[in-house]
Amino acid sequence: MAHSNEDHSAPATGPHSPNVQLLAQEAARLGETLVAAVRAGQLGFVETLLLPGGPAFQAVRLFGLDLLRLDLRLDDPREEGRLAPYDLQIEPEMALLELGVLSTLPPENDEPRARPHLVRLFGSSLVLSRVPGSEYGWLVEEILPVNAGGQLRPGEASDDRIIAAHQGKAPLPLRREKLDPVEALFLEGMQAADSYNLAELFNAVRMWGDFCHLEELSSAGLDRQSSAAWAAAVEYLINLFDTHKAEPENMAARYEVQPEIVTDRAREIAQTLRATQFDDRYSIHPDPIGHFREVFGELGINPNKDEKTQQALLNSKVFDSIEVPPDDEDFFGPPDSR
Repeated sequence: MAHSNEDHSAPATGPHSPNVQLLAQEAARLGETLVAAVRAGQLGFVETLLLPGGPAFQAVRLFGLDLLRLDLRLDDPREEGRLAPYDLQIEPEMALLELGVLSTLPPENDEPRARPHLVRLFGSSLVLSRVPGSEYGWLVEEILPVNAGGQLRPGEASDDRIIAAHQGKAPLPLRREKLDPVEALFLEGMQAADSYNLAELFNAVRMWGDFCHLEELSSAGLDRQSSAAWAAAVEYLINLFDTHKAEPENMAARYEVQPEIVTDRAREIAQTLRATQFDDRYSIHPDPIGHFREVFGELGINPNKDEKTQQALLNSKVFDSIEVPPDDEDFFGPPDSR
């Protein structure tokens, strides 16, 4: 089951070395344990198996086990309680554990009973992060609803449910007891707007958390009006970053605050985080001139101050289009009604 991308010429880390084999066994045990715990609804135990701050951890914090159960396909009638580790690819600090479905083959010749057989009919994948000292040596960082090289297939019931949830068309119940007042407001507001996908909700949570950390701000002591203003500002920025147009008046009306307050709070958040429209921390879109920024940095050029460089960029029309990830519309992309 285990594959290794490490140097096979080194006995200490080769595919058959005790070290890699032990890592593979621990990863498989972690995968089996996670699936069983999610299936049994053991929320507290599941949290101990997840990498703090990772996507899976945030998914549980926001939605309990609902999203994990969905992405693991535990309610797919083809699964029938037979999900098990199928394949493993190991990097030095990361691993991809693919899940398959355990079935049986009829006995052959004089065999007394049917033989177990693991098939890759469908399944999800676990992105694991190496954490020495943890019980299994790994923690689950993210759950992907497809195996490596696979894709979701619209028209299949399980895939349609996954797509709808990730696109925000089928909102998942929030775990309100784990949310601070501002988070609860903007998450409920964004879900009610029916125009944000899960990636955007996670980005909003990350943005607010980063801002509170830098400002040493606690929303616990904020009154309803102040909480609403901050929540409106977070949604306003996510909307601006992802649709490239946002009306503060509309956001202000929804949160029952003044438009000027929305823009003031949004400006404060953006300036504190040094966040820009294509910031990969908070935007679902890649920076269309990210490559140029990197090259300019290596050459010691500041494109915002160098007039010749600026004019060359304008002439190249690099600003005339925004590159959208190819899977943006059919999976993580915004709903058509956006």
